[in-house]
This record gives sequence, C-alpha cells and structure tokens, in this order.
Amino acid sequence: MSRIGASSRRGFLQGCAAGALSALPGAAFADERRPVVVMTNHNDDTLSLIERGFEKAYPQYRVQIVWLMPPDAMRHLRDASAPSPDVWWQAAPHNHLADMAKDGFMQPLGLSKEGLPAAIGALPLEGEGDLFHASQLTAFGFLVNSKAIRAQNLPWPEDWAVLAGPAYAGKVAMSDPWTVRFGSQLLSVATQSFGWEKGWALLSAIAGNAVLMQKGLRDEVISGRQPVALHVDTVPNAEQRFRQPMERVYPEHGGIVNAGYIGLLKKAANVEGARALASYVLSAEGQSLLPKTDLPRLPVRPDVYAALGAAQFDPFAAQAAGQFAFQPADDGGGRSTAMAALFNGLVQDKELLSGLWRRVHAAETAGRGGSHVAEARRALEEIPVAADFWKDEAIAAAFRPRRRPESAVSPEASPAPQASAGPPEQAQVIPGQPNGLTIPEPAKPIIEKWRAAFRENQARASRLLDEAKA
Repeated sequence: MSRIGASSRRGFLQGCAAGALSALPGAAFADERRPVVVMTNHNDDTLSLIERGFEKAYPQYRVQIVWLMPPDAMRHLRDASAPSPDVWWQAAPHNHLADMAKDGFMQPLGLSKEGLPAAIGALPLEGEGDLFHASQLTAFGFLVNSKAIRAQNLPWPEDWAVLAGPAYAGKVAMSDPWTVRFGSQLLSVATQSFGWEKGWALLSAIAGNAVLMQKGLRDEVISGRQPVALHVDTVPNAEQRFRQPMERVYPEHGGIVNAGYIGLLKKAANVEGARALASYVLSAEGQSLLPKTDLPRLPVRPDVYAALGAAQFDPFAAQAAGQFAFQPADDGGGRSTAMAALFNGLVQDKELLSGLWRRVHAAETAGRGGSHVAEARRALEEIPVAADFWKDEAIAAAFRPRRRPESAVSPEASPAPQASAGPPEQAQVIPGQPNGLTIPEPAKPIIEKWRAAFRENQARASRLLDEAKA
C-alpha cells in the first residue's frame, strides 16, 4: 500500500495535493498490483487497518491514499483538467458525496446490500440511485471521567437532566456552537429528544453550569477539571489504551449525529478495484474494524455488534428501543446557524446566566422563594421563538447562506486521469463566525432581536430573585 501526502496533510491543504494528484493512475507503478486510488479524510489508523485488511482479502490490488478534506476534494473533482480518484470515502459530518452525486460525479456502487439497512430511523444510509452508502455512524454522547465523578461524589450522568442540576455547577464542559464547527448539533439533539421548550430549558440550565470551550474538551475531562463534557462519540481509543480516565456514556436521550459515506467516482480508472474496496469497507470484516481504530466509529451493519461485545454501544438496538429520537437534518447550514445564534443569545452574558442559575438552585434547595423563584426559573428557561420558527420563510431566507457564483463542471467534461497543475480556486461561503457558520446580513437584525429577548428574560429573572431575596 502507498500513501500520497500522509506525512504532511497540512501541505496537502496548502497546495502539495496538486503534485500528488498528478501522480494518480496515469503514472507508472513499479508494483504490478493495480492501484485503487482512494480520496479520503479519514485518520491514519482507520486507513491503515482498512488498507491491510483489504490488500489481504484482495491481493491483486494496492491501495493508494490521497488525503483531502471535503472542500479540497470537491475543488479537485470540479477541476476539468484534474485526474479522478477511484473511490471517495468521506468521514462525517456533511454528506458531500450526495452533493456531487446530484451533479453526476458518482456512479452506482453495484454491491449486494444484504445485511445493510437502508436507514437508521429517519437517516438514510443508502444513497438515491445506489450512488453512495453510509460506511460509519457517529452518535452523540458524554465524555466522562469516572474517577473524578467518584472523587467528587457526583451523580452518574445517565442523561441530560443530571447535568442540569446544581451538583454539576462548573463541572461540565461543552463546545460553544457559536465558535465550534458543528456544535449546533448538540442543540438539535436536546430539542428533538425532549421537545422544543423542555430541550431549551435543559440547555439553559446546562449552559449555566458549563464551561464553554472552543477546543480541549478531552483534556479537561482527562485532567478531571471538568468531569463531564458534551461531545460526539469519537473518543480516541489510543487515549484509553494509555489508561486515561475517560469513557463514553450514551445518554438515554441521544441520537446519531451524522454518517460518513463511501462511493465510486464516475471517472474511476479502476472500477473493479474501486467496487472491491467499497465492498470490503461495507463487509462484516471491514465494519468490525471501525470500532477498533484510534478514532472509533459505529458500524452500519447491525449484524457485527454481537461479536463486538456487550460493552460496545449498538445504535440500532437503541433506535429500536426508542432511545434515539434525534434525526439529523441537512439544511445547507441555515438552520444550524440560526440554532447557534439562539444559543449565543442565551449565553451572551455567561457570567450573569451562571449566577442566576446558582441563585435559583440555592433557593430551590433551601425551599425558599416560592412562586418568585419558580417564575425566575421559567424566565431563564424561556426561548424567544416557537418550535416551528424555521417555517417562517422570512427567517429561513435571512439565514440561507449566500454563495458567490461558481462555474459547475460536469464529470463528462473531465478528461481521463493525467498530470494536473492542481485544483483551481473555488467559490467559498461568505465567512461568518470562527466555526465557519455564515451570518448573512439579513439575519443580523433577527439575531439582535433574539439577543434582546434573552436579555429581558434574564433581567426579569434577576428582579424576581431580588424580590424573593434569593
């Protein structure tokens, strides 16, 4: 097996991909095995395990990895002068293969789907027209330091409500959806699982308890500074192998956050090898490797979970038991931005929010304040928009990302693989916050209105607590 750019991925993103991609199947190979060129953004350990297993099962092929993040991969595919890889195997979170399939860049997998469900809940696993298939799943969960929880005599975080209680004040880490890409997914998990009003009520209380972070959640949990963090389930097995005191807890109310996908490119030079690689990734053998990597993923085959042991979380069993109410929705980024903006309004004065929740919890624990404290709690829990706010076309249109014009290139216009000068510049989404969310100008007055409503709610809660002497 060989890799292009595996030792310097930053360099790929800054331009060395051009030289690497020019050496795709049109180049000469000393190895007589036929190369299968896989474009991917999976981590090294996952790729190594799959490469070894595939090349053992299919000794006539040799895997060649081209590591590109999805935006760079899409730029390359849209370059009419660039050679085409054979397989696109993408890690989550957004299904870029579906985007490219709509433009005709993918071809049918043509594989047996025995043992592969077409969906989990409302999340499709099989692409329309057989143009791609989910290869792994990612579920929402908590990162937990069990030693710190025992040492601090904290209740076990079996579900969200535990983290909203007074015991966890200052003891929860969470990604700030306004500054961390895809952080808004945890907001949707809560609001779908518990309902709009109750979900936001829990989010308000947890945000009051939490330390909001842009990065380093795992370090906070490992150190015990924060016994729990809200996170997706890709806890590195490497850290567990080094006996770091960290484990995954899947709450009673959770869900599949996203899936990664695999597909065959229409201009693949080695279609047979590409189909064999995809077949291996989706096979029971290939799927059983995914939870064993340094960044474990959940298999998309229900039949492999029994062999993985009772300790392995089974999302299909959880779905069947009604545990997973959350279903991800691909809205092109607009609704995610709106959800992040709502949360940002909630925590715009984080110190005030945390202080108000401490006062509410203290008064409730002491049995003081009566109706004033209850009303203050309701003010802190109140969300200024209804659950169906996204049906308001004015709001949806205001948050819809604006893109600069982009010239589309069909796969038929792409040449056979040959040397390439590298992918051209592609139109980018107008930049917004550090997490890549777009903040179109029409959305800014709406966001300010929401922020003002949160300020009024928190001011009202403060007045009520003052009146209750709480």
